[in-house]
Amino acid sequence: MKQLIMFVAAVAMLAVAAPALADIASPSPQFSVGARMLTDIGWWNKSEELTASGKDVGTWFLNMPGHSFLRTRYYSADKSVGGRIELGLKSLQPEASVNLRYAYGYWRVGKFRILAGQTDNWFGSLAYHVKQYVGLNEDSHLLLFGWGFLWPHRVPQVQFTYNTAKFGVQFALEEPRQKNNYWGATGVDTKFTFPRASLTLMFKSGGFMTHPGISFVQHQYEVATGADDSYNTWAFVLPVKFTAGAFTLKFQGHSGVNFATEYPFYPTDWTRPYLKDISSGDVSNTNIWGGVLAGEYKVGKLTITGGVGYEGFTNEAWSEENGYSKDEIIRWAAFVAVPYQVRKNFGVHPEISYYNHGDNPETGEAMGSEWLLGVQLRFVF
Repeated sequence: MKQLIMFVAAVAMLAVAAPALADIASPSPQFSVGARMLTDIGWWNKSEELTASGKDVGTWFLNMPGHSFLRTRYYSADKSVGGRIELGLKSLQPEASVNLRYAYGYWRVGKFRILAGQTDNWFGSLAYHVKQYVGLNEDSHLLLFGWGFLWPHRVPQVQFTYNTAKFGVQFALEEPRQKNNYWGATGVDTKFTFPRASLTLMFKSGGFMTHPGISFVQHQYEVATGADDSYNTWAFVLPVKFTAGAFTLKFQGHSGVNFATEYPFYPTDWTRPYLKDISSGDVSNTNIWGGVLAGEYKVGKLTITGGVGYEGFTNEAWSEENGYSKDEIIRWAAFVAVPYQVRKNFGVHPEISYYNHGDNPETGEAMGSEWLLGVQLRFVF
């Protein structure tokens, strides 16, 4: 909450100082303020495998999801330098919280741009996200993240971008997210000799757009007893968006290894590497692949949209080393929504979504399913 108070105070000071800035330098730098206030209302049902009581549980919910925000943007007089600060707002009783979403600055020269700060980038771009909005506070159900859509989240980074109207390339050096010790032992230090990095291309032509990219990070460990070791996390993503009149088709496919924590919204236990032998440092990678397909059809202020997502996790060590009944998990999700833009700054988003967690490879039994039915009230400025 202190972050929010300081943020609002800074914006107020800028507003008061704007006339003085105009006197010092003309034309003066510019800034704008925006906000998004969301409220979710709905019903959430979880099957017995996902509940503490071992029974099917359904409950209604009403809260302010964490992708609400307060935002300021800054621009130099010639628009060559700019920045953005954005704070996420969340209220899920008995707590309310503020967190940092974006904080970066950039410098643009012609078709080149350098950016530094807290943000995401072209890899896993949200330009392709499906319109599944209800349920972020209910076990992170948003945009089918981890259920067919790969998004690497916002991290501190430095980006180098070249783009024209039809082609672009972006290279980013990023802070790794996964810094845990999966070895389950004392005397282990995590280290990185190279930060996380991504390379993404962009192509546009008419109503067609794509951002194919690859992301990579090597996690290394110094081990007091046993062999020093390392494992890699990498992912390739291919998104496609095609618009023809009122219809839009969105697709993202991805594959890679060891997503756990590095790319969020995936179950850590089933997407991390498996340490076969700490004395030799023998590691077995967990392979992940998936995709999402969604369609949108706009009729005036109304949009009809729906989509499906699919994820597969596999590691041969589950059956070979632990004797599990299988070495693969398949989970999937689907949603249908009918967003309606009542006014320019106010919309309603009715939605129903379903999530199937697949079978437990250890026992072969179902890990449960859940569905959400609700509406999101959206005020965007």
